Amino acid sequence: MKTKLFLVVFLSLAQINCNSNLSQKKKVNNKKIVIPESLKGRDLEGNEILLGEVNIDQLKEYTKDWSSNYNADSDVLEKIKPLIKKRGIVLIMGTWCEDSEREIPAFINILESINYDITKMRIIAVDEDKKTPNFIEKDYELINIPTIIFYDNKNEINRIVEFPIKSIEEDMLDILSGKSYKHAYYK
Repeated sequence: MKTKLFLVVFLSLAQINCNSNLSQKKKVNNKKIVIPESLKGRDLEGNEILLGEVNIDQLKEYTKDWSSNYNADSDVLEKIKPLIKKRGIVLIMGTWCEDSEREIPAFINILESINYDITKMRIIAVDEDKKTPNFIEKDYELINIPTIIFYDNKNEINRIVEFPIKSIEEDMLDILSGKSYKHAYYK
């Protein structure tokens, strides 16, 4: 009888604990992402855009209507995974830009699928003149956007400019493995 009573109490407490953990997870996953006014600007047509350095949560909140039906090559992703772990990435894009809308959701999906710590990535949103209010983009010699720059420590390895040559993941693999890679605007 004591064993049955203990089992009933134990299972009841376990159920309460599980339900408590579920509600805590829901709160964490449903956190409200605030985009400060200081990161908002206007494009040439007067539409709201992001401007400046943003974090991944702010970018995802702002671009939540962007979608990606991109299916990356899983064999290539497996090869990228060990090469990208300790690499830095700077992503420069425009929330007004069709090329960014096409390429960036797929790029972020790739990073998430290989468990890259996206919080380490620097994300800079620029206006149509490829500028930010405090000119943080000036160190990156922009040609077009989006521009995805890969770093080894503080040294630039290479970059994808506006669109990939082969595919996002194949271009990433070429860059990260040290193969010869020339972006679309390389001179």
